[in-house]
Amino acid sequence: MRKDVQKHLQSAEMFLKESEHLFSGGFHNGTVGRAYYAMFHAATAALLVKEIERTSHHAIISAFGEFIVKPGLVDGKFHKYIVEAFTLRNDCDYLAPFEADESQAATTLRRAKEFVDACRKLAG
Repeated sequence: MRKDVQKHLQSAEMFLKESEHLFSGGFHNGTVGRAYYAMFHAATAALLVKEIERTSHHAIISAFGEFIVKPGLVDGKFHKYIVEAFTLRNDCDYLAPFEADESQAATTLRRAKEFVDACRKLAG
């Protein structure tokens, strides 16, 4: 496995652990943010496996849909997961005073775990 792919997958795992820790403490906005970043790094790893490099959040999300989901490498729900997590993370970070509720945080964390697992499988 390429070193950069491995590094992004390690980051994804670290962000998942942070998200779980924040969720257990009732920090729903933090849970959402860290879950999104787990997906972001996992998507980056999946794209790097295909020799596709992008830097911005929008470019990663778009390329993930085009080069990973569209050809059927993973289920289409995963593109929906990262898009929704990105939107909710933005709301949590920039729409003061916005607070994600427990259900939103739990759903985003559960989806992030699925997402990271699917991308890890793609990376081999």
